[in-house]
Order: sequence, then C-alpha cells, then structure tokens
Amino acid sequence: MHEARERFFRRFRDKVYPSTFVEEINEQCDIFFPLYASPFFVAWLPYLSLDPLLLPNEPLMPFLRIGLSLVGVIALCARYFWKNPKRHRLIGNGMMYYLIVVTGIITGLAKAHPSYVGGYCFLITVLGAMPVQPSQLFSALAVSLSVFAGLCWHFNVSFTEPALRYSLQDLISTVSVSVLMSYGWTMLRRNSYEKGRALQEMNAQIQAQQATLADQNESLRHLNLEKDELIGIVSHDLRNPITAILGIAEIVQEEDNALSAELRSDMLGRIHHSALQMRMLIDHLLNADAIENGALKPNFAYVSVLEVVAGVAESLQTQAEKKAIRVQIEGADNVVVYADILLLSQVIENILSNAVKYSPIQTQVLVSFQRRDERVQIAVKDEGPGLSENDKDSLFKKFARLSAQPTGGEQSIGLGLSIVKKMVESMNGKVWCESEQGQGAAFIVELPSEPASPPSLP
Repeated sequence: MHEARERFFRRFRDKVYPSTFVEEINEQCDIFFPLYASPFFVAWLPYLSLDPLLLPNEPLMPFLRIGLSLVGVIALCARYFWKNPKRHRLIGNGMMYYLIVVTGIITGLAKAHPSYVGGYCFLITVLGAMPVQPSQLFSALAVSLSVFAGLCWHFNVSFTEPALRYSLQDLISTVSVSVLMSYGWTMLRRNSYEKGRALQEMNAQIQAQQATLADQNESLRHLNLEKDELIGIVSHDLRNPITAILGIAEIVQEEDNALSAELRSDMLGRIHHSALQMRMLIDHLLNADAIENGALKPNFAYVSVLEVVAGVAESLQTQAEKKAIRVQIEGADNVVVYADILLLSQVIENILSNAVKYSPIQTQVLVSFQRRDERVQIAVKDEGPGLSENDKDSLFKKFARLSAQPTGGEQSIGLGLSIVKKMVESMNGKVWCESEQGQGAAFIVELPSEPASPPSLP
C-alpha cells in the first residue's frame, strides 16, 4: 500500500510534460482512474433494497445496476491490455457516457420517481471533475433524454407531473454542471500544462547548455594538460640535449682545439646523439600538430611491405646492436598494401624502435606480415615486460606515460603511438596491441591491400 501511494505521488514530483495537450489529458485520466472508477463498483449497492420495494416487477433494473460494475471491469482491463495510446481518455469518456445514458433509462423505467434520478445525478456531478469531452457529455445527454422520453411515453407517464419535470431538470442541470466543470478543469489544466511545458523546455535548454559547458570545460582541461605536457617536454626533453651540446662546446673551447682524435670522435658522437634526440622530438611535435590541424594528407600507392620493413630495420640496426637485439623479418616479398609509403615507414619505424627501446638485451624482435582477404596485417612482437591494464587504456593517447621504462635509458615523450594511430587511420587502417604483462607485446597494424574504390582514371 505504501509503495502504491509512493508511486502515485512520484508521478507528480517527477512530472514530465508530454509534447501535446491531448497527451497530457490522457495522462491525467490515467492518474485519476482509481478515483473515478471506484464508484462504478459500489454506486448501485444502496439500491439493492430500494428496487424490490418500489419496483418489484421490473427485471431489467438489476442488470442496469450491475452494468456499472461490468463497465468498471471492462475499463480496468482496457487500461492494461488495450494498446491505443489515447485509451485512458477514451475510457473516461465511455464510462461517463454509459452513466448518463443509464441514468435516463433507469429513471424512465422508474416512471420518473425522484428516488432514482437523485443518486445517479450526484454520481455524474462527482465524476464531472474528470476531463470528459463536452461533445461526449452533450451527446450522452441527448441519448439519455431520448430514451427517458420514450420510456415515459411507453408507460403513459404525463409530462405535466411534477416528478417528471423534477427528474428532467435534475438530469439536464447535472449534465450542464458537468460540462462546465469539465470545461473549467480543461482550461485550468491547459494553463498549467502550457506553463509547465515552457518551464520544462527552459530547463531542457539550460541542461543542454550546462552539458555543452561541461564538454567545453573538459576540452579546456585536456588542452591545459597538453599545454603543461608540452611545456614539460620543452623544458626537460629539449633542455637536456641542448645542455649536453653546450657542455661539449665549452670543453672544446677550453682545450683550445688540442683534442686527441679519440676524444674528438667521442664528443662528436655525443653531439650527434643529442642532435638526433632534438630532431626526433621536433618531428614528433610537428607530426602531432599536422594531424591535429588536418594537414596530414596521404599519397596513396601500392607499397611493398617487405621493402618498407627491411628499410626501417636497417636504419635501426645500430640501435638494436647496442643492446644485442636481433630483428627478424618473416613475410613474403609479394605482399603489398595500398597506403602512403612515407607514413607507413614512420609507423613501422615508431613501432619497431619502441620494441627495441623496451626490449631487454640479447632478445629478439619479430616483424611478421601476411595477407588476410583484402587486408594486410603487420605485427611487431617483442620480448619485453609487456603492458599492464592501465597501460593498455592510455596506450594510444597523447603524452601517455607507460609503467614500463626503456631498457637502455632511451628517451620517451609519449607522442609516438598517438601519432601512429592517427597515421594508420588516415590510411583507412587500424592498429591495436596484444600483450600480457611479463610476456612481451605485439603491435599489429592492419591496412587495406586495395583501394576502397577503384582510383579514377586521369
């Protein structure tokens, strides 16, 4: 009981106004159905003892009385099983229509006895508060009066009798009052609906604006984080190699160029290494900026995967040899992809250099590729520490910092894989990682072997 009452009042607290007033009326009929349906089940009970006394020879009277309960049962079933979206209002109209017509029939059968019309007119007045259409009330009154007049004529009841005039006046005035109540209720409800609907739309607009502002704030927060990351990169990752170059330059100046060949070679090597670090960082930042600005436009062509992989592996040979890492390539020489050769080279270089960077010494990095239907998969598998679940979640995001650390003290700025993802997607491909912590990682790039549509002829 408590739960049912709570559900009833919750419909008012959490009110959501429908798009049309007709739907609002239908909803109100649904809400107040228990209030106006209940009298249909009990209204005829007081007449159980009155009918046999006043009209002992009228068998139709009990059926009309019980008909009220039958209408209530039909309305209850229709409420839950009828699929018409406007059923609640139609049910209310039908119940009131039946009540008015039956009032005329019962009063006519009772030969206009005032004891019969009074109780039903009171019931019509009580139920007049529900939003019944005035047209339904007027038509029900017309039918009721027609039946009432026909029965009075059949029973030779004189229209000059005061009881008859009283019954007619009572029925007509009761329906007229119900019309006024229904009309007034409808006007009040329409006014409330329009105001509530306006407030609801205003609230929806405010919520939409708040959602937009929240999205903008989130975007600003991300931009601020990226700005902080970029400042950190410039202040740390660029400062270190520049400091190294300046330090070497100062040593050279102090020695007055009287350097041994071995020391000169070592210092030139350090300068070269620091310059490569700076160039790699600047290339990453420029690539990321080009991707963000939409300036990355692939030049598609048929590209041999083996040639690209072999070229990248050769360029990274020195880096791999320093850690005694063996780079092995497995794949047929006739496997081709439809991609941009420069972008594909950068993608493979980034993934393969990461594999070397995070692999322990004296391990193997396997680069394999094979064709699957109209796609080609290029996989780079290392024997490094693998990735944690947290690493996987942020793997391809900008400025991602992984828990695993390079095994040779190499530099990592967290931009490479985010650039890889954008480049691969620009070539109509996809990239993902398969890894278990402690068992290495495999980065797989999948690209089309044919264009999505045949290239247009010049």
